[in-house]
Amino acid sequence: NYPKGKVAALTVWKTIRTFIKGSIEAFMAGGVLPKRNLSTLGKNRCKIPEGQETHVYDIFLHYQQWREDNGLWDDCDRIVALIQSIVEAESMCSPAFEEMKKNKIYVDEVQDYTQIEMLLFFKLGKGPGALFLAGDPAQSVVEGTDFRFDEIRSVGYYITESNPSKRRLIPEKPRTVNVNFRSHAGILNCASGFLRLLFDYFPGSAQALERDYGLFKGARPGVFQGVSVEQLLTLIRKIPMVPILVHDDEVKKWKKSLGGYSNVYGIAEAKGLEFKTVIILDFFADLPKSVQKPWRELLLGRERTFEFRNKHPLVETHLKFIYTAVTRSIETLYFAETHSSDAGDAACRWLLQGELQPDGKAIATRNKVDDLRVERAIMTNDELCVVGIENAEMALSSDLGIDQAINFLQRAKDAFEQAQNSDLCLKATVHRNSLLQRSEILRAAQSTGLFETASVEKNTAKVAASLLEENNLEETATLINALSPLLNEYIQSKLDENIVSR
Repeated sequence: NYPKGKVAALTVWKTIRTFIKGSIEAFMAGGVLPKRNLSTLGKNRCKIPEGQETHVYDIFLHYQQWREDNGLWDDCDRIVALIQSIVEAESMCSPAFEEMKKNKIYVDEVQDYTQIEMLLFFKLGKGPGALFLAGDPAQSVVEGTDFRFDEIRSVGYYITESNPSKRRLIPEKPRTVNVNFRSHAGILNCASGFLRLLFDYFPGSAQALERDYGLFKGARPGVFQGVSVEQLLTLIRKIPMVPILVHDDEVKKWKKSLGGYSNVYGIAEAKGLEFKTVIILDFFADLPKSVQKPWRELLLGRERTFEFRNKHPLVETHLKFIYTAVTRSIETLYFAETHSSDAGDAACRWLLQGELQPDGKAIATRNKVDDLRVERAIMTNDELCVVGIENAEMALSSDLGIDQAINFLQRAKDAFEQAQNSDLCLKATVHRNSLLQRSEILRAAQSTGLFETASVEKNTAKVAASLLEENNLEETATLINALSPLLNEYIQSKLDENIVSR
């Protein structure tokens, strides 16, 4: 029951997470930016429609009250608590403070972090040059984060404000890399087309950079307009293990539609990965109904930029998603739209006729599945192994839920199997079995009814033995620790003594 108004929900959440709670100004004010200071951030930085600052802040107050009433905390609360603990340890000259300091901290995907998260990195670094930050503002796909590289330097100025001797901690101005070592020109020209829309219609949403250049020329992306599910299945058979990128909330639907095909990725989920061939499936048809016509007007050049930015902030996020999806591809890229939609029809027209490359050609070509020659798109066994290893590494991320990690390991297993690498396939299978067992243990622990403890223990022991055979000691310890709360104290102590502590 929050105050209703004309401000989009995404704009409100971005204001709360990035500015009211996640900015340096908020941290300086004790964790929350005062209402009177919201309008002082500047229109280019905090993009609230004129005259709506009070309304947005009232929604924030309702959010805070709801959070407190339910005993909840959010990411910003967690980061502030961590920074305060570090400051306290430093003031007490605690040995723990020196132990946590790092000589070098490397941060990729920096565009997904708020200012106070940046401050945490500064606090953990030992001195000048301790931080190495890299990112692409156009790939900022974390909802609620509004990133600019200037914000990082602001954190440095904040740290040195009370201690001029630390001015060396202020980071250098960012260096721009315009040579792309992953993708060729055919794919980069397509990515640049979407970036142009982002910069034209949402100025300030990402730093307007020069066009990326690839080291090599390459084929333009292909477009499958009106492709059927049966034709997609044919394409999957022609290009084994080809990754299909969809909206993250559509992954389950498309996995089911494609007969349980494991290589369906959400776009945010695939960020950080790269693939020889990529199919972007129903990106435009699966856009929310509320933005179908705005997307059509955008692609056909019928919208005025300033009004569009305020009326349709969600399109900015979608533009960053499609740019991220396009740039996952190394050699071959396809857009597939299974049915007609306002946004999809306009996108196909824009790709095939509207947006032009520097040489005057359209940025994509129309294709038919039946006529497609896919020899160059098929991965070698070594390339399949690389894909498998990357997925296995992604499964280790602490940011993932257990179900997401299971999905990554399934993809790794499938890739190793296709590559005919039995050793790596076995490692991925055993690791995935452990995650499935941990999921079962979690369900047993949360169960209010009776469950077979002996059965859970027996299955866990079998999986743990398999992990030890594959020398996966870290996952063995994690699995046993997950089981420990269900065991009596004697068994817990013996497990810790004989396995976990070793």
